[in-house]
Amino acid sequence: GRSYCVRTQRMLNQCLESLVQKVQSGVVINFEKSGPDPAPIGEDGLVDSSRPINSFASQPWHSCHKLIYVRPNPKTGVPVGHWPIPESFWPDQNSPTLVTHPVVRFSCVDCEPMVIDKLPFDKYELEPSPLTQYILERKSPHTCWQVFVSSSGKYSELGHPFGYLKASTTLTCVNLFVMPYNYPVLLPLL
Repeated sequence: GRSYCVRTQRMLNQCLESLVQKVQSGVVINFEKSGPDPAPIGEDGLVDSSRPINSFASQPWHSCHKLIYVRPNPKTGVPVGHWPIPESFWPDQNSPTLVTHPVVRFSCVDCEPMVIDKLPFDKYELEPSPLTQYILERKSPHTCWQVFVSSSGKYSELGHPFGYLKASTTLTCVNLFVMPYNYPVLLPLL
């Protein structure tokens, strides 16, 4: 945090300019782990099967309420996206309020990142959190974890994947890639 003591109009303008520079545009998302924890990774970057997986103990990275940065187009200043984050197919009848932040579930199963030429995708950087720290510590920039929205499909509790979480190749940040819904089936068809 920071406080400002404004005594003149000029100081007010400087303080407002300082605040505007610090404001990040983005969307808050609830990230929640679905399924078991991933296998631990050893010092060599390979799966370490000698260490036990404790899937039942809650860890800080299992559930995070964090921002994804939505970068505006540098020419127009307007954020541009190609694909929406899906919504639940059936609304929760027991919820007394509307959902304000999407709940995105991630599976800790390592998958190959998928993209094809000429099919757009959206890439959003995640705000630093226990989840991003955990993914970066795994030092696996060539694998990803698929993301889902519960009840987004009619016949499945978890629905189909609509994208994935992936560490940047330089291991400096984690990105959310948003693709067309059920992209693992769609991309091979295209």
